[in-house]
Amino acid sequence: MLKENEQLTKPQASSRRVQTNGLETKTLVEKKGFKRAEAAIYLGVTAVTIDRLRKRGLLHPSRALRHPIYSRDDLDRFLEETSEPIG
Repeated sequence: MLKENEQLTKPQASSRRVQTNGLETKTLVEKKGFKRAEAAIYLGVTAVTIDRLRKRGLLHPSRALRHPIYSRDDLDRFLEETSEPIG
C-alpha cells in the first residue's frame, strides 16, 4: 500500500529536487512554455526579434491564454533548423 502511495506522489520526470540551506527541499519543474520576454532570453535575442519571427511564421505561439506562450519544443525546433553545425 505504501509503495502505491509513493508512486502517486512522485514528481514528474521533468522535475528535479534542489536542497537549500540544508533544511528544506524544493522541487523545480522544468518550464515547457515561455512568455515573449522569456522566449527571447532562451533564444538569446530581443523581444522585438521574437515578434518578427512570429510574423514571418518561424515561431508558432499558443494563444490559449491571454498572452502568447511559446513552447520549448517550438523554440528548440527553431534553433535546430536555423543553426549550422560546428566544425
